[in-house]
Amino acid sequence: MRKVIVFYSLIAMLLIIACSKSENEQITPNVPTGKMIKELTVNGITREYIIYIPENYNVTTAFPLLLSFHGLSSNMEFNYSYTNFDELAERENFIVVHPNGISNTWTVSANDDTDIDFIVSLLNQLEEDYNIESNRIYSTGMSMGGFFSFSLACRLSDRIAAVASVTGSMYQPAINNCSPVKPMPILQIHGTEDGIVQYSSVAGLLDFWTGHNNTDALPIISNIPDSDTGDGSTVKRYEYLNGDNDAEVQHLKITGGGHEWPGFQGNMDINASEEVWSFVTAFDLNGKIE
Repeated sequence: MRKVIVFYSLIAMLLIIACSKSENEQITPNVPTGKMIKELTVNGITREYIIYIPENYNVTTAFPLLLSFHGLSSNMEFNYSYTNFDELAERENFIVVHPNGISNTWTVSANDDTDIDFIVSLLNQLEEDYNIESNRIYSTGMSMGGFFSFSLACRLSDRIAAVASVTGSMYQPAINNCSPVKPMPILQIHGTEDGIVQYSSVAGLLDFWTGHNNTDALPIISNIPDSDTGDGSTVKRYEYLNGDNDAEVQHLKITGGGHEWPGFQGNMDINASEEVWSFVTAFDLNGKIE
């Protein structure tokens, strides 16, 4: 009789283990990782984007999200290839998305909501599909992608925690129409010899964001080591600190630099992708992360 009781106890234990395993599998489903191309229809237009999910992503842990926007006449595939954010995502545990613009551009006019609507719908879809750390959504971009990142900083500041622009800028009409609802940490990377987006435009955007964030008026200036003396350029870092909610404005001034993504082309003293992530990840929607 005792043997029968032991036998049935063993069966019951195995059933409990099997049920527990089944429940865990339901809680942590097998989510595809790596690079994927997806589509999303917004206002009757089918849009494309590349999403990269790091290998150790699981649905029980919220991951930060980085949006990376290509430049004018470029596309999501090229932006994916030269930024190498996928490698950083694997190392730093975040999700990166490279949206594709219509006709290889982005709308930055306050009178055109085409791409703003796309990004709002995209963020909603991503938060439905993945466990996104919603107070840590960031935007960056090259050239026109930088311009559009500033548009998001102005118009979606309730969802974007920080912005980094590489060779993009803001012109006065955009500044005049910019009304963020919170302080916005900003990183601007720009070369003094940029022949497409003139370096002279940088002063205006720095004045606007340091004023909006209420930072120190005078920056801390430091020299980046000239580790590649053959690239024809040098870098200085300008840090405007002590803003509201500890929001910062930083500027990497590349003397002699052109319209390029540092670390991929042009200046090799810095890696723009690493600088972008290092800056934005220090903040969430509430300000600097302690």
